[in-house]
Amino acid sequence: MDVLALGVGRTARVNILICCGLRLTETVKASRPPVAIVGTGAVAQALGRLLYLHGERVVALASRNRFRAEGAATFIDPSVRPVACADLPSLAGRVLIAVRDEGITPVAEELARAGMRTGVALHTCGAKGPEALAPLKRAGVACGVLHPLQTVVTREQGMKSLKGVTYGVAGDGPAIEWAEDIVGRLEGRALRVAAGRLSSYHAGAVMASNALVAVIDAAVVLMGQAGVEREAALRALESLARASIDNVFANGPSAALTGPIVRGDAETVAAHMDALDEAPPTVAALYVAAARRLIEIARERDLPEASVRALESVLGSVRLKADTTTAKSA
Repeated sequence: MDVLALGVGRTARVNILICCGLRLTETVKASRPPVAIVGTGAVAQALGRLLYLHGERVVALASRNRFRAEGAATFIDPSVRPVACADLPSLAGRVLIAVRDEGITPVAEELARAGMRTGVALHTCGAKGPEALAPLKRAGVACGVLHPLQTVVTREQGMKSLKGVTYGVAGDGPAIEWAEDIVGRLEGRALRVAAGRLSSYHAGAVMASNALVAVIDAAVVLMGQAGVEREAALRALESLARASIDNVFANGPSAALTGPIVRGDAETVAAHMDALDEAPPTVAALYVAAARRLIEIARERDLPEASVRALESVLGSVRLKADTTTAKSA
């Protein structure tokens, strides 16, 4: 029956529609398979809360630390039960494992011993494939990977940064299906990765995140050699670094490349090499490694072979000088 026909006021009609919407949402959620979370870290809590808010029926969370499990479960929702890992097979047929890399297989072993024989298990580690869940795979569970290509420091930050990003997914058919359903609920993008190639995938992710930290830190060290204080150097480099990153993703690495390498300016690179004599060996090695890759990118921009040879000669002479110094010190 039309609500208007009952003569109900506008505010009451809105309240009725909201209540109906909430009941419908809860009804849909109740029809979903129950989900359990293993882990109490920032990723476990943020993903658990996001899944709960986006329609998954999260019913339990397990951890070896009961106190931390209680806090994490409450953060996801007060209805989520903190339990022992061995209790999960009787509570949920879908398990999301978000623990340290070395803890994934022990969790899988415990779940298998506890009787998990069907359903789906996902872990959130990008460096390990579905084989980390081998004990569950042997027991009959579909296993896979759901790895967020994102940095998560706190659960609150994770609530914001885990939506709308790319997730690497791999594994058995039902596992990929659930992983991609999760990604869709979080308005993200699923990137299917061959299970046997996850190390290459993860190395790429590390280069795009952790390695940037090393590069910025090395730049700050070199600025320090010029008398610039650390905090001032960070502030000065920020706009340059952000503009470079923006240009890379807007135009691609080749088109975004500027500076002495792409110009074939071997003289400037040689001056940098002289400055690197005073730098820590790791900083110098990082510069040389990056320069060699930049030469390859510059080749895509048709850098003349004569310029390539001149640049490689400068870098090669520095490498030999470094090797000679090492040999003498030994």
